[in-house]
Amino acid sequence: MSDAFGDAVRILSGSSRILAFTGAGISTESGIPDFRGPDGLWTKVDPEDFTISRYLANPELRRRGWRMHLEGRLWGARAQIEPNPGHHALVDLWRAGRLAGCVTQNIDGLHHKAGLPDAAVAELHGNVREVRCLDCDERWPTEEVLQRVEAGEEEPRCGSCGGIVKTMTVMFGEELPSGVLERAWVMAAAADAVVAIGSTLGVWPAAEIPFAAAKQGRPLVIINRGATEMDGLASVRIEGAAGVVLPALIDEILGNERPPRPTVPA
Repeated sequence: MSDAFGDAVRILSGSSRILAFTGAGISTESGIPDFRGPDGLWTKVDPEDFTISRYLANPELRRRGWRMHLEGRLWGARAQIEPNPGHHALVDLWRAGRLAGCVTQNIDGLHHKAGLPDAAVAELHGNVREVRCLDCDERWPTEEVLQRVEAGEEEPRCGSCGGIVKTMTVMFGEELPSGVLERAWVMAAAADAVVAIGSTLGVWPAAEIPFAAAKQGRPLVIINRGATEMDGLASVRIEGAAGVVLPALIDEILGNERPPRPTVPA
């Protein structure tokens, strides 16, 4: 392994509570495209389609979105995607009692699917598991709404007030959910080091969390393919795929501390 890898092992081995900050790059090896890479999502679709103003104004965009979820495209609610070794490595860190929390920009739910409990994850940009009414704030499991789409409703509306509904993902122009953001800051306050994985660290206000930690003198380890906007603040930066680098790093950090993974019934 590289000198940077060895430095990261040394830094994180001395940390008792590590905050994980994850972006799209941790999920690319699960088959989900990132946003800004050479083959990223923004090379295929118009980013303006992900603004709340366009969503509210364009019924066809809403209908297309529900079809996307129904057909399991991208990271839709029925997408057949599975956690990769990077997600599982963070679960190992949590089981060993060394994870302060996982603050993620991702909406794919793969941290939960890998085994992290709700209390250990702060999904800053929401998720695709739930749907809410934008008028009365009533909420349902996404699967319940998709069953209505399957039954013929091209654009399901709120059964209580008739309002427009959408998944709990945060679109451009929407504020981050305050309760989730507060939980993320609590996790950050409990951490003595941060490892940022698969993020360009350029999307704010989410990026303020690792930025503030680094400015307060806590070590920042970055694992990413390509440069990030906080490379100058990093204690060490490792170039590479999260699904390769992170499991090797966690293996070295935990050593004999690694707890056995639960046996999955056949």
